[in-house]
Amino acid sequence: MNQSKVTHRAAGRGNETIKCSVILTSCNRAAALEKTLRAFGEVSVPTGWGAELIVVDNASKDHTTDVVRAAQLPNFNIQCLYEGRAGKSNALNTALAAAQGEVLLFTDDDVVPARDWLEKVATPLLLRECEGVMGQLLLADDLLRPWMKTEHKMALSAFDGPTNELVGANMGLHRSVFQCIPGFDNELGPGISGFGEETLLTWQMEKAGFRLKWVPEAVVVHHPDVSRLARSQWLNGARKRGRSSAYLLHHWQHGQIKRPLIHGYYLSTKLLIRRMLQRPPAPDAEGCPPWEMSYAAEIEMCRQFIKERRRPRNYARHGLKKITVDDQGD
Repeated sequence: MNQSKVTHRAAGRGNETIKCSVILTSCNRAAALEKTLRAFGEVSVPTGWGAELIVVDNASKDHTTDVVRAAQLPNFNIQCLYEGRAGKSNALNTALAAAQGEVLLFTDDDVVPARDWLEKVATPLLLRECEGVMGQLLLADDLLRPWMKTEHKMALSAFDGPTNELVGANMGLHRSVFQCIPGFDNELGPGISGFGEETLLTWQMEKAGFRLKWVPEAVVVHHPDVSRLARSQWLNGARKRGRSSAYLLHHWQHGQIKRPLIHGYYLSTKLLIRRMLQRPPAPDAEGCPPWEMSYAAEIEMCRQFIKERRRPRNYARHGLKKITVDDQGD
């Protein structure tokens, strides 16, 4: 049963043909979302470019929908959708079905886009220079710490230089992509596995021959909650990445982990010894050694792979769409 519905639509600027659809999803982060929507009120939309902002409330229990209803953005038509099925990918697919734009621009509910962000991220797509754009995602200055390594910034979706993968907080796609690839895998992403929905889409686009372009001029500043700097949160994120990687390895890559149970025990023993020799911070303290995050991800990947390999594969090797029940019957 499709649990999505339109809850609100407000006209922003006239009845121009929609060229750009900006899509973001939110679940129980009304305060952060309010700041992001306020920032989008300052984003410039070039003359003649109709633009809509689609916000999907992904089964929030706070006042997320009220925040969207109260938003006043003179530069965008605002559409609020509700998706009751858990998982960001479900919410994104709901937005795709409603979006009207030639190009689809994706961001998150805890960011501040630059004033010229929309023009910078959309122009290469409208000119058909590429089918996918990856923008620059910076971490807010007040969250930067001297102990942060590249691994920490990447875990917070912040990149100091070019990336070869789409990142959901700052990416753009031409509509033609979804004529070939049905949408986001609803077993991946926040609310389900934790990560991986953009990774899989990147791989599928490359397999289909779509062109990706790094556009550092399209800048978004990420403002995640400071609680994500606690060691427990770094480890939680690492485990989610491990689970997502196991799904991708089994279902899309058709790969193997040799003796995953034994390998997982081996890694757990090594992690225990290293923790004894190099005691990490307390769970609620800020920071986490990259080696500990790496071990946590690999151990969880082994555990999840044992579960995934019991299932029929969801894709033909490097497939662009999931195998249906009818396909399995064939």
